[in-house]
Amino acid sequence: MIYFLLSCSVIALMVITAEGQIQVFQKPRFYGVKTGRTVMIYCVASDPSLPARVEWLKADNYLDTQKTLKPNERTVMMEKTSKRNASITIKKVVIDDSGVYFCKLNETQGPGTELRVSRHGDPQAVMNRSRVKDVIIFLQGFLLILCIVVPLVQFFKLEKKEDADYEEPKDDHTYEGLEIEHCGDVYEEINAVAAQDADADADAVWEVESPDQE
Repeated sequence: MIYFLLSCSVIALMVITAEGQIQVFQKPRFYGVKTGRTVMIYCVASDPSLPARVEWLKADNYLDTQKTLKPNERTVMMEKTSKRNASITIKKVVIDDSGVYFCKLNETQGPGTELRVSRHGDPQAVMNRSRVKDVIIFLQGFLLILCIVVPLVQFFKLEKKEDADYEEPKDDHTYEGLEIEHCGDVYEEINAVAAQDADADADAVWEVESPDQE
């Protein structure tokens, strides 16, 4: 009887020790999907024959606070059996489903599986956005060129205008090209004036007051 009790104690101790040393693995370690897809994460124990209690937790990142997950219409949790690994299935994923999912078997937590959900993009819409960006870049470049060229053109025009305003006037020959008979009395008047000036100069030069004249 004593040996029987001792054997039972040893077996129970081995079970407890094995349960405490269980190792947990998760597959896959990373998921990157578009919205609307269905993902499945597996939780594998180092000893598949051992019974285990399964719990799933979620955090925004590996070091953030973890929250316990509960099954709902989109989240299905499968318990571990001797013939099947534990798993969690998330249907029609949305952006808010992104995060890190941890599997816990008998208080032993797995390394975690990261899930990143991105929006489903329409190729035609992406192409249209790309074309719009190209047009905006072209317009920006064109406006930049105008901002540089227009002031330069205005500057050169103003400089040429100032040069034209300060150009030296040419000699104005009033009587150039006129025949002598077309000049009328102009030359006669000039000759008369010249003669008067000559007489005046002659009188001024030769008229000397004598010392005797007082």
